[in-house]
Amino acid sequence: MRNVLPIPVLVFTLAGALPVAQDGDFMKTAAGWAKLDKDGSCTFYDAASKSLETWSRDFGVTGSLSLSKLEVTPEKWVLDPYGNAWVVSGAALYQVAKNGKPGTTVRLPGEVVDLGWDTKGFFLLYRGPETYLEKRDYAKASLLWSAGRKPKSQEEGSPSASGGSDRLAVSGDGNVLVSSGSSLSLTSFDGNKGAVIGQTVFTLNNGAAPSLALAGKDRGALGWWLGKSVVMAAVPASQVPGEKKAGLLLARLDLATGSVEFLPTGVAEDYKLLGVLEAEAVLMKPGGGLVFVPIK
Repeated sequence: MRNVLPIPVLVFTLAGALPVAQDGDFMKTAAGWAKLDKDGSCTFYDAASKSLETWSRDFGVTGSLSLSKLEVTPEKWVLDPYGNAWVVSGAALYQVAKNGKPGTTVRLPGEVVDLGWDTKGFFLLYRGPETYLEKRDYAKASLLWSAGRKPKSQEEGSPSASGGSDRLAVSGDGNVLVSSGSSLSLTSFDGNKGAVIGQTVFTLNNGAAPSLALAGKDRGALGWWLGKSVVMAAVPASQVPGEKKAGLLLARLDLATGSVEFLPTGVAEDYKLLGVLEAEAVLMKPGGGLVFVPIK
């Protein structure tokens, strides 16, 4: 079933083969997990200071939250509208107030492989043989809704688990788009209720889009292109059968037309996608630091 959104088709190209270097500390040092917010900011974990640092290219560091009293290794995180944090580590969520004081701990049904958010709560995507997605509130991480089959403990690390290749992006209207397994198709979930809206199966040059050759590797991130009906997926060229381009590609998944196009970034396959701004894709270098790839 194709889920076609009533948004006009827009044309996308990469402007040049090489990323544009920028100045600033996080431009050179940002490492680990991070995801671009809609305002263009990212929150990074700084291991030296044991703190979450919120940074944007236009304004620099705009906020800092100490995690020095948290006795776990942060893996993923989200800040609530008041500057408090929920931190994922293992199969648990840890609340940290903006003054650094730890609060509630919530046990989770499994390992979290991806995380996103909107103004009302945050979305947790789990590792497992089938897709399982939750939305929790910012106050106590109470479960607002769930979709899919909850993983059993013995399934979390099983070789057949597809969770390493499940990824999510949150659309401009608050819905959640999930990729699963090696397919380039996207399943849309209502961000408020968790109901499945539909699935978009993409075509490439009027034929079926290829399945990715993941070979047991985790899939790259998804990013919603702000102001567009497009999801960008980070895809190493070596995972696309028959692809002649090299390095990291951006799979442009157009929800309005149901088509996909693979676009070169000019960087190596091990760069990570953090998100997509109005005219740039934000990537992280494997050794730390950021680059911005112009798009138009």
